[in-house]
Amino acid sequence: MEAMKKKSEKNKERALKVLAIVASARKKGVVASLAAGVLKGAEEVGAETETINLYDYDLRYCRGCWACERKNRCVLDDDFGEIFEKVLEADILILAAPVYWSNVPGIMKTFFDRQCGLAVNHGEGKTVFGMRVPLGFNTEESVAGKKIVLVAACTAPWPFNILLDESRGALRAMKNYTRKIKGTIAGKIVYTDSRFENVKGKRKRYEKKAYTLGLRVARSGM
Repeated sequence: MEAMKKKSEKNKERALKVLAIVASARKKGVVASLAAGVLKGAEEVGAETETINLYDYDLRYCRGCWACERKNRCVLDDDFGEIFEKVLEADILILAAPVYWSNVPGIMKTFFDRQCGLAVNHGEGKTVFGMRVPLGFNTEESVAGKKIVLVAACTAPWPFNILLDESRGALRAMKNYTRKIKGTIAGKIVYTDSRFENVKGKRKRYEKKAYTLGLRVARSGM
């Protein structure tokens, strides 16, 4: 509670920061445009916004070496430290990704994996069934408490995106990340049947939904 209070007081001193993490190689695709729509809505109420497309960065796979347990940081030398600094500064994160094989793309999963050494306090450990486990996912206060907006797009039409567990699989991965960093889901947009995105102005309708969502989420975070 005290950490949340301090964070609220800090937010009053500066503009709300909204960061979109986009995991799509299609820079003008559905996912990118919906993330941009959310940011546009947030900007309307005075938020500072920024977009990171993970494909623009050197982002290596987590090696499972557990060096982060000893050093409390990732030892891989790439661009992830730069990305994570922006994550720390943001009040609201937009996780935007297409659906690949009922899940998020590998590069978004790598974004999640690499935070183990940065978003986790390894030293404290946690108690599981009465036993003290030294290595646990105890979220650092610096990253905890963020609001998260989920954006996904899949080729499966409704309701098959649900019946076939297509979009649900990707959303599940993003929700698990949100839960682990002790964040809160502030809203979501799921764009289905993306191969026919231009039928009857569908994409424009969804961009408007994204804009409205950005307005609402940013206002609630002020």
